[in-house]
Amino acid sequence: MSLPILKERYEILGQLAKKAGRKTLLAKDLNTSELVVVKLLTFNREFEWEQLKLFEREAKTLRNLSYSAIPSYIDFFEITLRNKKALAFVQTYIEAPSLEEHIEKRGIFSEVEVKQLAKSILEILIYLHRQNPPVIHRDIKPSNILLTNRSGNNIGEIFLVDFGSVQTLASSESGILTVVGTYGYMAPEQFGGRAVAASDLYGLGATLIHLLTSKSPGDLPQKEGRIQFERVANCSREFKQWLKQMVEPSQSKRFKSAAVALTKIDNLSYTTLSEFSQLSENKVSINKSVEVIEIVTPCYKDKKKSIISFIIAGCAAVFYGFYSVPLLSSLEAIFHSIILNYALIHIYSLAAFLLLPCFLFLYVKIWEKILVYMLFIPFGKHQLQIDKKRIYFAYKLFGLEYRYRRPMPRQEIIKLDSSKDKIPEVIIWLGTYKYSFGKGFLNSTQAAWLSREINNWLGSKTTY
Repeated sequence: MSLPILKERYEILGQLAKKAGRKTLLAKDLNTSELVVVKLLTFNREFEWEQLKLFEREAKTLRNLSYSAIPSYIDFFEITLRNKKALAFVQTYIEAPSLEEHIEKRGIFSEVEVKQLAKSILEILIYLHRQNPPVIHRDIKPSNILLTNRSGNNIGEIFLVDFGSVQTLASSESGILTVVGTYGYMAPEQFGGRAVAASDLYGLGATLIHLLTSKSPGDLPQKEGRIQFERVANCSREFKQWLKQMVEPSQSKRFKSAAVALTKIDNLSYTTLSEFSQLSENKVSINKSVEVIEIVTPCYKDKKKSIISFIIAGCAAVFYGFYSVPLLSSLEAIFHSIILNYALIHIYSLAAFLLLPCFLFLYVKIWEKILVYMLFIPFGKHQLQIDKKRIYFAYKLFGLEYRYRRPMPRQEIIKLDSSKDKIPEVIIWLGTYKYSFGKGFLNSTQAAWLSREINNWLGSKTTY
C-alpha cells in the first residue's frame, strides 16, 4: 500500500510494526521537519470494536499527558484509504532501541543498572498513577521501554512507549472488562480484566527479572503462581526480596504504590549506587556484551607511585643501556670473527655463536620489561578481558596494548571471589594460578560487586 503523504502533512517513510487491522508507521512532519509516529486503525474485515475503543483511549490519554519520558500527542484525524475508512493518530518519535534489543545485543544487565532503570520507570508510573483518573499502562515489558545513551557506568535515558493497552480507573469501573497485556508480564488480576496501579508494578518487576536473567518470566518456573527467579538472578538478597514483592501474585501483598516501591528501592540502593559512582570517580570501568566483558583500572591510584615507578625504570634504562652496549659490541665482534674464520672455528667460538640468539632474545626482553615499567604501568591502564574462549591480561596506553601474560582458556577459571583482607581486591583462580586486580582502588563492597558482575556474566557460582 502506497502512503506517500497523509493530510498533506505527514510523509510516510516506512512501517515500524503491524497488527491485525493496525499499522505503526514512521513519517516526517512536513510542517516541522521532525520524525513522527503515525498509528493507523483501518475499518476492514479484521476490525473489531474493541480496537477502536483502545485506539481512541490511547490518543485521548496521551493528549492529556505531558512528561519528557512519554511520547507526546500531535494529531488525530480520519482518512480514506482505497475506499476504506481509517483513523490516524500521530505522536512524537523517540529514536532509541528497546530493552529487548539491548538484551539481545549485550546480554544481561547488572544489579546497579537494573536499580537505576527501576527508579526511572517508577517515577514515570508515579506520574501516570497520580493522574485524575489514574492511568494504568497495562503492558509494561522490555519491548515497550526504550533506552538510549547507555554507557559503562550510566544507564542512560528511559522512555515508556506504546500506550495502546492503556486503561484509566474510570473506564475500568464502567463494567466493561478488557483482557489486555503480555503473558509473563501480566499480573494475575489482568486475566480477569481488572487492572489496577499495582498491576503496572507487577509488569515492571517481571521486566526487571528479565533484565537480570535474560530469560522471559514466562519461561521461568513458577510455584503457586510466583516466578521462581532467585537461583538464576545474580543480585543481592535485599534486591531479590524487593523484586519478590513487586511480582507477588496477590495484589494486596505487592507494594501499595509506585511511590512506596521507589522509597523501598532507594533504601536498598543507596550504598550500592554510591559505591558504583565511586568506581567511576576512581576511573574503574566495566563494559560487557554478550560476547565479551572488560574491566579497566588505572595501574596506580597514587600519582606519586606513578612518578616513582617512572624514575626507577628510567634509571634502570640508563644503567642497562650503558652496560649493554659494550656487551653487544663484544658479541658482534665474536660473530664477525666466526664468519671470517669459519674454517678455524674452535669450541669456544662455536658456543658463543650458538648462544648469540639467546643473548639477543634476553637483551630485547629486558628492554621490553623496562619500557613497560617506565611507560605502560605509570601512565597506562590495567585491563582484564574475558570472551567466549579466553581470558586476557594486558596494559593499555594511548591505544597500544601490551599483554603481560599469555591468553588462557576460559575453562581454566575454577573460582572467582573477592578478598576481604585489609586491601580488598577481586581474585580469579586459573587452575593453581591466582590473578588479582583492583588492589588499592576498591573497597570491600566494590570488590564484591565487581566479583558478582564477572560471575554473573560467566554464569558460574561465586564466593565473596
